Amino acid sequence: MALIVGGLTGLERERSNQFAGFRTHILVSMGSCITSITSLSLFFQYSSQTNSDPARLTAQILSGIGFLGAGAILKTSNGIRGLTTAAGIWATACIGIAIGYGYYVLGICGWLLVMITLYILKNIDKMFFKTKQTIFTVTVNNISIMAMIYNIFQKSEINVKNIDIEKLDNMSWKLSFFIVYDRRIILDELANELNNSKNIISVDYLH
Repeated sequence: MALIVGGLTGLERERSNQFAGFRTHILVSMGSCITSITSLSLFFQYSSQTNSDPARLTAQILSGIGFLGAGAILKTSNGIRGLTTAAGIWATACIGIAIGYGYYVLGICGWLLVMITLYILKNIDKMFFKTKQTIFTVTVNNISIMAMIYNIFQKSEINVKNIDIEKLDNMSWKLSFFIVYDRRIILDELANELNNSKNIISVDYLH
């Protein structure tokens, strides 16, 4: 049951092109389940000989899984990505623990809620994180670099609606990009990346 639950959860992450996908979620769910079963078995076997805690072993899963989740979080010029995957790994571990302890109904109900969150609530999430628009101004000393800047916007999933070109003098041009972008994208990171590029004099945008 833990294998199936973890695999189906991981499929959604795999379809979203996340690094932690199908096999990762299976291993997390199964590992958590096995740890819970082992913890219970040790408790029943040695409870008469020592004061053992059946939750002590599994408690280490939730702290240890944080290292795996942290590896799924990436900070890029597009913003911070991987938080949903990290939370999904943690939730999958919790479901594996519940199944290992024998709380099958709780585990399945929790898994269904996770799948609803990943598949159905994704569209609601997009409604709350609506797009923003601004003017992104780049001053350059080589007009041919405009194509490179446009490609950077496309790579960052920023939609360029219009480009206005103003010649300042014989050695510089001001390129004004009217852009539409997801509000979770960190424009400061993108501005810093462009500032470090060759042939770019300055970068600015309306906050």
